[in-house]
Amino acid sequence: MKQLFRNIINKAIEQEASDIHFIPSEQEVALKFRVNDQFIDVETIQLQLYKKLLTFMKYQAGLDVSNHNSAQSGRHLYKLKQLYFLRISTLPLSLGNESCVIRIIPQYFQKQSQVNNIDNLYRLMNKKQGLILFSGPTGSGKSTLMYNMVLYAKEHLNLNIITVEDPVERLVKGITQISINEKAGINYASSFKAILRCDPDVILIGEIRDASIAKYVIQASLSGHLVLSTLHSSDCKGALLRLLEMGISKQEICQSIISMLSQRLVTTSDQQRKLIYEHLTKNDIKYFFDNGLSLPNDFQNLTYYLKQMSKEGVICESTIERYL
Repeated sequence: MKQLFRNIINKAIEQEASDIHFIPSEQEVALKFRVNDQFIDVETIQLQLYKKLLTFMKYQAGLDVSNHNSAQSGRHLYKLKQLYFLRISTLPLSLGNESCVIRIIPQYFQKQSQVNNIDNLYRLMNKKQGLILFSGPTGSGKSTLMYNMVLYAKEHLNLNIITVEDPVERLVKGITQISINEKAGINYASSFKAILRCDPDVILIGEIRDASIAKYVIQASLSGHLVLSTLHSSDCKGALLRLLEMGISKQEICQSIISMLSQRLVTTSDQQRKLIYEHLTKNDIKYFFDNGLSLPNDFQNLTYYLKQMSKEGVICESTIERYL
């Protein structure tokens, strides 16, 4: 099983896959890779062989190998030229089997080519306080963009950066990174109190998941720190409305947020990955609340940029609907 496991992982890494999917049916299991936006068929595995492989993968990730009726998730450290975190997640199916997905995450963060058009955003890292919020669906490059900006702050501005993540999935040399561990008493509340005493210039919060985290993020951004975080939403307007639903007041939003982005990673006609984003400034956000939750007439949203790419022949028209 160890050799089969290594063969699959190595093949996925060589093809630059972000995820490996095992999808069981009654007699066999389909093995598929997620490469950019493409869901690629790789091969099929006999069901009995897959069950043995799944037991091995569960063991490697520290999961309960005897539990087949609950979703589980764990991590395994894997080495192939460099180190990777493999996030192994299982899901029970009605067939009595379990599906499995492996997310491949390089342990050490590296700059990536799809974020080479964000030079105009780096100037935001000079701010002494406020919140820079990145929004978008899973796989839209929020964390990659956020980390590129943090890396710039470390290398070019010599700032002290502390992150709070659940969990830390990509290590960055020279940055203090805290991983949430509720069992050990390391939670957002205790972490925020601790890091505010450690003189940070920049605080990175992996994701605003609920109202309590949102309040900590807002408080930190109003107390003389530059804070970066992410939020799942389809666009900037949706992100603002989500914050309102979490109990953050309009006044707090206007005072804290200095920049908001909603983004997509678009696969072009020549199979390259290109980052596009809509961008709200502090003045745009004030306009939003002063004008019945509507954005300025000259605001250029994601649809605008996708249509521009279509006109330029970078993507085809049918691609636009996939990213909205």
